[in-house]
Amino acid sequence: MAAVSEIIQEVLNLPRTDRSYLAKKLIESLETDDAFTAEEIEIFNRRSREIRDGVVDPITLEQLQRNVSARLA
Repeated sequence: MAAVSEIIQEVLNLPRTDRSYLAKKLIESLETDDAFTAEEIEIFNRRSREIRDGVVDPITLEQLQRNVSARLA
């Protein structure tokens, strides 16, 4: 399967009308997704409490990528 970055590059090379159609379909797919499950809501609430209460410190995506790269090196 192609990486997302490769797909994006291919899509950006499409004619404007095709990109517009694709954007519309992507937005529609987000609007029709099922609601969050009870488990997903509980995880979200738990993680929100942990951040609010200072139990964990959030990190940026860039920090996460550096941490993963360092562990894999």
